[in-house]
Amino acid sequence: MKILDRYLISHFLKPLSACGAIFTILVFVGHFFDKMSIFSNYHAHVPDMFLYLVLGIPYWLNVVFPVATLLALMFSLGPLLQRGEITAMRSAGIPSLRLYVPFLAMGVLISLISLVGGLTFFPSISSKANVIYRQNIKKEQIYNTLRDHIVVAGRDHQRFTIGTLDTGTGTVTNIVIDQFDDQLHLINTLSAQQGRYRDGQWTFNRGNIIRYDANRNIQQETFQEKVLDIHEKPEDFVYENRKPDDMTHNELRQRIRHLTELGVPSFKEQVALHMQFALPFANVVVILLGIPFALKSLKKGNVQTIAYAFGATFFYWGTVSVLQSSGEQGLLPAWVAAWTPNFVFGILAAWLLQRSSKV
Repeated sequence: MKILDRYLISHFLKPLSACGAIFTILVFVGHFFDKMSIFSNYHAHVPDMFLYLVLGIPYWLNVVFPVATLLALMFSLGPLLQRGEITAMRSAGIPSLRLYVPFLAMGVLISLISLVGGLTFFPSISSKANVIYRQNIKKEQIYNTLRDHIVVAGRDHQRFTIGTLDTGTGTVTNIVIDQFDDQLHLINTLSAQQGRYRDGQWTFNRGNIIRYDANRNIQQETFQEKVLDIHEKPEDFVYENRKPDDMTHNELRQRIRHLTELGVPSFKEQVALHMQFALPFANVVVILLGIPFALKSLKKGNVQTIAYAFGATFFYWGTVSVLQSSGEQGLLPAWVAAWTPNFVFGILAAWLLQRSSKV
């Protein structure tokens, strides 16, 4: 069986390598034409353009590689069927499902590589590409330390309204801190003209505190300087403008934890976290979907069969997109949005494969 497995895998790897190379070129060229007007408008330098396009390849190749996997399966299993080799193997007493194990094993291997890359270095490389795009090509100031007009929820039922914030110096101006109780009733408000974060503490200058008792009576205290122990640091009030797709698994978890502590919804980040695990296994799903279609190539021909297989695959991707969007809007739990397409289409593919193996 080891010889047979090697034979089937070699037939799969040849078209997979060719499809991988073709898709790499298509991603590079397609991305270039997509951004060509921006390159021209901003007079981008050739080295910056080339580095940006090259660094963008791993992320996009990881996204489209299931299509390459499907094509490799169709171009490897189809000819084996048409030459009668699969029929001969079955005649030798080898079960049909056993013949498909090498293809499924390759799908699992590709999925594991995609999973490890998607959790670690693919997002990091994509993030570097976007930094080059924004900083070197579009001349944007990515790490701007000065922000203004900030309203953000904090921990312990606090809400911060900040006129200006300088994360470089740790200073704020025209800050208002509203404190609420567990029933979200306002219990006190601090306002100050200036504040500074140093050595883990906030010091506020020239302000006042208004306290509200149970009868909504007001007590006001004016101060020139007041030190408060507040959990938030200056950088907690702003976020680096990074897409969830540009974050590694650990970075996404930290972002979700941070947003949760601040009371800010993190639907998009939670869906992205689950998608990092769910999407790589699309390579297994397309192989399970592709095998039954490949088995019909003798009756319906290669072109029609590949068209059906592509139709099923793109319907799968459409379902992924719809459920992902629903999860990002909070309409579905993140794990449901991410994993439902794999479960539904995986079961459908397994059923089709079981039926086709009896033919």
